Formats: sequence, structure tokens, C-alpha cells
Amino acid sequence: MEQEKIGKFIAAQRKEKQMTQRQLGEALGISDKAISKWECGKGLPDISIMVPLCELLEINVNELLSGEHLAEDAYSQKAEENMMHLILETENQKKENVRGNTFRMLAWIMGNLLLLLFSTMTSASKSNFPFAFYIDIPSLIMVLFYTFLSLSFAGYTKDFKNTFSFLRRKAESAEELQNAIKAVSFVIKSLIVGGAFNTTFYAIYLLWLTDDSMELRTFVANTAITFLPFLYGLLGAAILIPIKGRLEKNKDSFSPKP
Repeated sequence: MEQEKIGKFIAAQRKEKQMTQRQLGEALGISDKAISKWECGKGLPDISIMVPLCELLEINVNELLSGEHLAEDAYSQKAEENMMHLILETENQKKENVRGNTFRMLAWIMGNLLLLLFSTMTSASKSNFPFAFYIDIPSLIMVLFYTFLSLSFAGYTKDFKNTFSFLRRKAESAEELQNAIKAVSFVIKSLIVGGAFNTTFYAIYLLWLTDDSMELRTFVANTAITFLPFLYGLLGAAILIPIKGRLEKNKDSFSPKP
């Protein structure tokens, strides 16, 4: 879909109705900056807002998605094209939701198994090693560094920073809020993947160091430390998941008011 064309069409229809961006935003229950982004071609209205928007501008959804008034002979063809675009976007969203649910389930299972394993190892060796022995700063730094690199390469650094400001103030548009949610989801995955990567590396290194002369208690303690990066990644993900949930609740503020 041509966002710039749709944006210019929205602007033209709004001006024809003698409405300002603020007035249209108030009627839809969103900010005037969101309207501005649409009209500049930097985003599209949410599906939940399309029908109320069309009613206010006295156009239909097909014309909105086409970015122009449609003659009767072109209406059916455009309707089919726009419907295919919407079906494709809906399917992509469903796939993303399935992947997200699968990921959360796997993270929950692995997290419980890891905590159980870590607790068992700690209990087995607590008489020989203090709890502070399992606080490994290098492992924590490596997980955070991996996450930072992933953010930088994926281009989500700015969106992730916005995440924490959106906890204090309302996002200017639904698109901006959605980008922040995507950034948080990406960091959650990066923390777990980074933790798993470092744990795998340390496990290989531990196997290389292990020999017949190593005492059992030392091997148990080292094994527990091997799993620390993964544990740090899960703890970081556990902190961010409620933040992501709060951002998703804020999406309701961009829904049209009754």
C-alpha cells in the first residue's frame, strides 16, 4: 500500500470537511501527531480506527486503502487488491502471535528447569561454596554486551530507549508504540539467546578442562556457574515481560472512543 498517497488523501478529505488535525484526532481519541504522521506518509491508521475514520471523512475503507475516490468500474478491482493486502497482513500477524506464544511457553519451561537445576546444584555445594560464588560479573557483562550488539545491528536501539519513556508518557502514535513493543520483544529474545550462547560456550570450555583429578564438588560448582549466563538472560526477560505487557495495554488508548 502507498502510504504517501493514502496520507495525502486523508489530508485532502480532512480539509474538505474543514477539520484540523487536532479535531480529527480528538474525534478518534488519538493525538494530532498521529494524524500528522499518516498525512506525511510515515504510517497507516490501525485497523480498529479505519471504520470510524472513514465515517468522519465520508469515504469507504476501500477508498481509504486506495488513497483516492473510486469509480464504479474500478471499485471491484481495487477492493480485491486491498483485500489481498489485508489478508496477507492478517496472516503475518497470526504467524507472529503463534511464534510469540511458542517462545513464551518454551521460555517458561526452560526457566523452570533451569531454576530447579540451579537450586539443586547450589544446595549440593552450599557447604563448600558461598552463594556469592555464583554471582559471575563477566557472565552478566557478556550477556548484556551481546544484547546491546543485537539491538544495534537490528536498528532497535532508539525504539528500545523509547520503551522506558512511554512508561511515563503517552506515545505520539500507535506505530511508535508498536515499534517499542517490537524492540522489547527483540531484547527479550536476545537476552535468552545470548544467555544460551554463553552457557553453551562455557559448557564446552568446562568439558575441556574436566579431568579425572577434578573433585565432584568442584565439578558441580563449575557446572552451576556454566548455567549462570542463561539464568541472567531469563531474569532479564522476566523483568521486561511485564514492561511489554504494560505497553500493550497502552495500545488501547489509540482505539477510537465510543
